[in-house]
Amino acid sequence: MLKQFSIILSIYFLGELLQKAFELPVPGNILGMLILFISLYTGIIKLEMIDRMSNFLLDNLAFFFLPAGVSLITCFTVLEGKLTEVLWVSILSTIIILGVTGLTVEFVKRFTRKKSMNPVFFGEKKDKVKRSRKEVQAHEKIQINERKVEEVN
Repeated sequence: MLKQFSIILSIYFLGELLQKAFELPVPGNILGMLILFISLYTGIIKLEMIDRMSNFLLDNLAFFFLPAGVSLITCFTVLEGKLTEVLWVSILSTIIILGVTGLTVEFVKRFTRKKSMNPVFFGEKKDKVKRSRKEVQAHEKIQINERKVEEVN
């Protein structure tokens, strides 16, 4: 578990280092997440290398919001009289975050689906790629849905 934590922490520090070195307008932790995503996507880092620590961090995610909540409470005098503005900003930013997150998930799902299914089902690299049962079932479901759509049209 210490090895997994060191991998995640070193990627975080790499993101911070890149942000400071190049004076980028993007926070270092965001750069670290992008580095982690690209590393996982390309296979440089295997999911098994960080899965236990990732699950631990996700299970205890609420704990990491405590310092921000306490800081907000200590600054309550500054926010006095601005409750309406804070509520509007909170509601608006929540809606924007939900929308952007949904669009991002859809984009990633489409991108990964196209990449993973093209070689298997459309004849490219047929010799090198073995079809798993789940992939075959997923492809069959897609074909059935396409036939249903064609019948309706």
